[in-house]
Amino acid sequence: METADVTVREDAVLVGGPADGVRVVVAGRPRVVQVTYPCGVEGGPDGVRVEGVYVYRRVLGEEGEEGGAGRGVQYGFDVASP
Repeated sequence: METADVTVREDAVLVGGPADGVRVVVAGRPRVVQVTYPCGVEGGPDGVRVEGVYVYRRVLGEEGEEGGAGRGVQYGFDVASP
């Protein structure tokens, strides 16, 4: 049984949502990447952190090609995710 080499790193771009246009480096072309954004906290106990969570899913183009039309690896914002 052959396994994918997850040590291969490549550039990808996030499309849409709060991180639109951000370029990232991914290893092994994960299906989903998660972006978090810190939120302010007032009146909470010491050490409490709150973060907004945004999910981006790998975009497949025609015939399963990554990103389609030679665009490389792209991740599109998933508005339906938590």
